[in-house]
Amino acid sequence: MPMREVWEPESVGLTSSAERRTGKSMSEMLAERQVSGIALDLRAMAVVSNVHRVAMRTRHHFEQGVLRDSGLTWTGFVTLWVLWVWGEMQTRWLAEEVGISRSTLSGVLNTLERRGLLRRRAHESEGRLVMAELTPGGEALVESLFPRFNAEESFMVSRLSLRQQEDLADALRSIHGLLDAQEAAGKAPFDQAARG
Repeated sequence: MPMREVWEPESVGLTSSAERRTGKSMSEMLAERQVSGIALDLRAMAVVSNVHRVAMRTRHHFEQGVLRDSGLTWTGFVTLWVLWVWGEMQTRWLAEEVGISRSTLSGVLNTLERRGLLRRRAHESEGRLVMAELTPGGEALVESLFPRFNAEESFMVSRLSLRQQEDLADALRSIHGLLDAQEAAGKAPFDQAARG
């Protein structure tokens, strides 16, 4: 098997001017170059890879900014925020709303409970189910953080017009809805037949 070359940005002749000219990141241009001989949907690849890149940058931006002094991780904050919005809820639904597994949520809840930000209790009629809710301290923390969090959200979309913001939110909802529908139909993400 031939050894792959190691690409440095300068060695391929791509610089920030290429990024500015194309509007694409260096990673995106290199990925397109790598798959150029394969019949692929490059637009779909660009959308999904950019959603991923922005999601990771967003998480890092918030953890290193707004959340840093609070000692919360992104997942910890989202857990508190979901409880702030929805109120007390079963942990199995909380895990789904936060977008993590129940086992991961268990560790997050342990940490937040030790900090006095939420409490858990057994469900009244179904003892196996666990309920979680914010404590007054958890509620106060979310209420103090959220205006700063939202200011950063506004900053992050400040280069987009109001119409672009609405269109992007609608497009992301559409992707989310498609994935929800596929999951609800019990179809595996890799199931070609599921795509019709």
